[in-house]
Amino acid sequence: KPEPTIRWWRGEKLIDSVDTRSGFVSVRSNQLVIKSLKRSDQHAVFICQASNNNFSQPVSASITLEIYFRPLIVEILSSNQPFSADRKYEIPCQTYGSRPPAKISWWMENKELKSYTFNHTQTNSADGNMSTSLLTFTPTRLDNGKALTCRATNQLVQGGVEETTIKLNVFYVPILHLTLGSNLNPDDIEEGDDVYFECKVNANPWAYKVLWKHNGQIMQPNQKKIIMSNSDLALQGISRNQAGNYSCTASNVEGDGDSNVVELKVMYKPVCRPNLKPVYGVARHENAHILCEVESYPPPDSFKWSFNNTANTVDVPQSRFQSGPHHSSSTLTYTPVTELDYGTVMCWANNLAGRQQEPCVFHILAASKPDPPFNCSILNQTSESLEVQCIEGFDGGQPQYFLLEVYDQQNGFLLGNISAKFAVFNVSGLDSGRNLKMVVYAANSKGRSESVLLEGFTLKVAEKQTVLSLGTSDQIEIAPMLGILIGIVTALLLVSVVILGVVKIRSSQGEGSHILRPGFLPVKEKVTLPLRSESEDLFEKDDKNPDVVPANKDSDYQLGSAAQTPGLNNSVISAEYEGSGQHITPLTEAYITRDRAYAPQPVSNEVTYAELSITRPNSLEPIKNGVNQYGSLQRRDEPTIYAQIDHSRRPPPAPVKTSITSPIISPVSTLFPTAKPSLYHREVVTVRTPLMGCQQESCV
Repeated sequence: KPEPTIRWWRGEKLIDSVDTRSGFVSVRSNQLVIKSLKRSDQHAVFICQASNNNFSQPVSASITLEIYFRPLIVEILSSNQPFSADRKYEIPCQTYGSRPPAKISWWMENKELKSYTFNHTQTNSADGNMSTSLLTFTPTRLDNGKALTCRATNQLVQGGVEETTIKLNVFYVPILHLTLGSNLNPDDIEEGDDVYFECKVNANPWAYKVLWKHNGQIMQPNQKKIIMSNSDLALQGISRNQAGNYSCTASNVEGDGDSNVVELKVMYKPVCRPNLKPVYGVARHENAHILCEVESYPPPDSFKWSFNNTANTVDVPQSRFQSGPHHSSSTLTYTPVTELDYGTVMCWANNLAGRQQEPCVFHILAASKPDPPFNCSILNQTSESLEVQCIEGFDGGQPQYFLLEVYDQQNGFLLGNISAKFAVFNVSGLDSGRNLKMVVYAANSKGRSESVLLEGFTLKVAEKQTVLSLGTSDQIEIAPMLGILIGIVTALLLVSVVILGVVKIRSSQGEGSHILRPGFLPVKEKVTLPLRSESEDLFEKDDKNPDVVPANKDSDYQLGSAAQTPGLNNSVISAEYEGSGQHITPLTEAYITRDRAYAPQPVSNEVTYAELSITRPNSLEPIKNGVNQYGSLQRRDEPTIYAQIDHSRRPPPAPVKTSITSPIISPVSTLFPTAKPSLYHREVVTVRTPLMGCQQESCV
C-alpha cells in the first residue's frame, strides 16, 4: 500500500503512464501497444516502471525488440560483358536488409539450379545484414538469351522474397549447315548443269566472314561462272572437274566454324585415263594384252573395240575382250598373224551419260630391240662409289631392263655389272682414285640396244667432286654440241666488239666535226706579230686543223709577218682604203698583197672552201712593251657571221684581183682600233685549193 503507478519508458522518454486495475486486489497493469514497427525499432529497449511513493526506488523491468525484416535489395554483381560458351564463370549475388539472413537461390528459365548440379555457396556478414552467394557456371550456346535469376527468401516474414534477373548473352563459334539446292536431284547432275548450295549460319555474334571450300581448298571469288555470297554458292555450267566435296566456313570473334561436307557428283561421259601405254610391240602369233582404262561417272556399262590398218576398219567381237572387276577397264587379247594385223586399235566406253567421244588409241607394232638410254650422267662421286642415271628410251614394245658394266680404264678388267628395272645404278665397293669406263644399255626379249659409253672416276681420299660427268653415245654426242654453242657465243662477242669499235670511231670523228657557234670559233694564227718581247703570249694557241683540212707548213696558206715579206706595194693598198677611212698598217698591206698574189683561180668541177677567223669575245689585258697606249680591249657584242658556200659543181670563175671584194681588216687593226672601230667587223676570207676535185664537199 498504497497501490502503485505503472509507466512505460523508452530510454528517458515517457511513452505511456495510463494504468488500469486488474481482476486481482491491489494489482494494477499497463499494456503498451506499438501499432507500426519500423526498422529503426530494431533492438529498441522499453522499460516498465512501478512506484507507489516518492521516497523509495521504483521497481522496473525492460524488454528489447528483435524484429524480422524482408530482404531489401538483391543484385547480381556481374558486368554487362557477354559470356563465351563452354568457359567457366563465377557469378556473385548479394542481398541486404533481411533479418534473419535470407536464403539465396539461383534460377534459370523458372528452373532452380540445384547446388549438386551447379555449384553455388552462400556467406553472411557478421551482423547478418548482408548475404552473398557465388555461382560457378559454365554456359553453353543453348543458354544464349535465357534469363538467370538470383532470388533471396526470408520465410519468417510474409512476402519475404526479393529477386533480380539478367539475360545471358553467350558468344559461341558459328554453327553451320550446308545443303544442296532444294530443287536439285543430287543423283541426276550432268556436265553443263547449274548447281547452287545453301549455307545456314548460326552464330553469336554474327559471322563477319564466310568462306567456301572445294575438296578442302578455299575457293577464290570472282572466278568465271562462280557466284559466292555469305549464304549461297552458285556454279554455272559445271564440269567434271568441279565434282567433289563442298563445305563452308564462317568466322566471328569466338573462332571459325565448319559446316558439314556435301559431295557433288557430276555425271560425265567416259574419258581415257592418263598415262596409258600407247604402243605395244608384238611378234607374230604372240598374244598382246591391251589394257583400256577410262574415267567416268557413273562407271561404264559397256566397251567397244575396233582395229584399223591401211586397208580397212574392223570391229572386234565382244568375245575377244573382257571388262575389269570395277567395270572401268577392258582388256583386249590381240594376236597378229600377218603384216596386215599391225595397225591401230581403238577403244570406246559407254555409261549413263553417253558414249565416249574420243577413243583410246593404241598402236600395234612389230616387236623390236629397245632404243638405248640417253642423257646419262654420273652423280654423287665419292672415293668408293658413284651413281649413274639415264633417261629411258623406247622399249621396243616389250618389257625392258637396263644393265651397267664397269671396267678399269687402265687394264680393261671388268669390276662389276648391275641390272635394274630402271636406268638408275648405284655402284659401290670401288677403289679410290680409279679411272673407270662404264657401259650402259637396255635389253628386252628381242635383244639389247646399242651401248652408251661413260668415263668416270672415284675420288681420292680427302678430295671432293661436284662436277657432273656427261656420258657419250653413238647417236647423241653432247661434247660437239657444247663446242658449237661456245663457237657461236664467241662469234657473237667478236661481232659485238667490232660494231662497238666502229661506232666509237664514228662518234669520235663526229665530235670533231661539230659546227661551233660564231661566238665560240677559235682565232686562227694567220700572222705572227712580234708585239711582245716577254715570254707571255697575247693569245692562246688554238687548233690549226679545223675539221678535216690538215696544216701544211710549206703551203702558201701560212703567211709571214710584215718584216719577213719585203717588196710589197704598200702605196697601192693604201690608195684602195683611203676613201673608206680605215687605218692601214704596213702589216695589213703585207697581208692583203700576199693574199692577192697567192689567190688561186678556181678550176671547173672544183669546190671552193672558205674559212672564218673571228676575234675572241673575251676582253684582253693592256698590252705591254710600249703598246699599252691602246688600252685594254673591251668586249663588245658583235653580230654572228656566217659563211655561205656555193655547192654547185661549176662555180663561176673569179679574177685574181677581185677574189676579195669586201673590205679586209687586219687582225692587228682589229685588235688596235682607230677612231672608228665599231664600223667594221673583223673578217678574214682566204681561198684554198680544194682537197678533192671529183666530189662535192664543204667544211666551215
